[in-house]
Amino acid sequence: MEAKEFRKVCYEAARRTRGQVVRFVPGDVARNFQTGEIAYDHRTVAVLWTQDWDEGGRREIFGIADTHIGFGTISFVDEPGLLAVLRELLPEHRLYSRAELEAPIDITAPRWKNHYDVQHWRPDFLGEVLFSCWD
Repeated sequence: MEAKEFRKVCYEAARRTRGQVVRFVPGDVARNFQTGEIAYDHRTVAVLWTQDWDEGGRREIFGIADTHIGFGTISFVDEPGLLAVLRELLPEHRLYSRAELEAPIDITAPRWKNHYDVQHWRPDFLGEVLFSCWD
């Protein structure tokens, strides 16, 4: 997936859920993910997109968070309608729920044991690994 495709998915998801795309924030040196912010009457959320590599190759990963993302602070949220639409639009990609992203991570598990950032920063939750704000 490319950034242009990510934007198209965000616009289509916003249209289907009666939201409005507010802005896109690209990844940078300290953030391994991009965001597309969608405003609703009751709140604004950020669709998070990153790529991860494992034994099976590159995977596209998505989550939903509060838009107030700071260094090392991401509040994952569930926006049920948006989550359902994103699953329809991205059936071949991995979309994580809030519960999954807030699940504890075992940094001694084989997948993370040799992961430099995980061993250095010692995250507590899966979401902190997948959507990281590390330097």
